[in-house]
Amino acid sequence: MESIKIKGKDYVMVNERLKAFREEHKEYSLISEIISIDNESCVMKASILDENGRVLATGHAQEDKMSSMINQTSFVENCETSAWGRALGNFGYGIDTSVASANEVAMAIAKQELQTREVIGGEYIW
Repeated sequence: MESIKIKGKDYVMVNERLKAFREEHKEYSLISEIISIDNESCVMKASILDENGRVLATGHAQEDKMSSMINQTSFVENCETSAWGRALGNFGYGIDTSVASANEVAMAIAKQELQTREVIGGEYIW
């Protein structure tokens, strides 16, 4: 699987994990379930099931609508993708350096940068 470097560490994108999973386990299912949702946030659970319906791995994710420009229109979709990435990581895909996907790490870094901004002289310094 292809990976990208974030802060010197290799991470695999969710689409790479999903592609490998679909190629290697055509008989398995990846199911998404909304745990909670409102106008501002979403929590999802993704489960990997074998051909007999037995749960082999799960992953959860939470997204806030106002946490990024993309989430303002697509926070539910991003939440589902993140939950898939977690489930696939917990199943063993793309975890050479981390269960977290490149998508998840990039989003976390962006959120941290927003939260750590400073106010100097009444102005935001990014």
